[in-house]
Amino acid sequence: MTGQRGAMFILAGFAGLLLVIALFSGFQGVNRLSGRGDDSVAVEAVARQFAEAYGTYDYREPERFRERLLELTTGVVRATAANPEPDPVAIGQRRVTTSRVVSASVSALSVDAAAVSVTVEQVRRSIDPESAEPVEEHVRQRVNCRLVREGDRWLVAEFRLMFEEPVS
Repeated sequence: MTGQRGAMFILAGFAGLLLVIALFSGFQGVNRLSGRGDDSVAVEAVARQFAEAYGTYDYREPERFRERLLELTTGVVRATAANPEPDPVAIGQRRVTTSRVVSASVSALSVDAAAVSVTVEQVRRSIDPESAEPVEEHVRQRVNCRLVREGDRWLVAEFRLMFEEPVS
């Protein structure tokens, strides 16, 4: 219970920080984005890779999930990915999720920080613990990512799930 509250506070802090970054960067105008085309492409690519890596999970290979995230993250997100706690529900339900990025849009970009909105379609497969029947869900999610430049690489420092809706 305490861990969930902590995660909620971290996500709320990320949201506030993203809002401040977006507002500040929004005032800098579209010209700044168009002048930084190479960075814009790189930032979008990393955000796409992160959203796909974060949304793809196989209960049989939790270490692979961790490794993918460590390559693309920094700060609190990296620290969390470095020491993940096994999810007993995912293991019990034999959960496997796959994600596909539908779109990504850079909403703010400076020399050392960026904000990207990514839309992902995710397929979740699991086994219902009561009936032992397979369950498959299709959802669409929008994730906002804040990236920072470390050396010559862009890495995800924060992210926030903005919405999730079923897909028919």
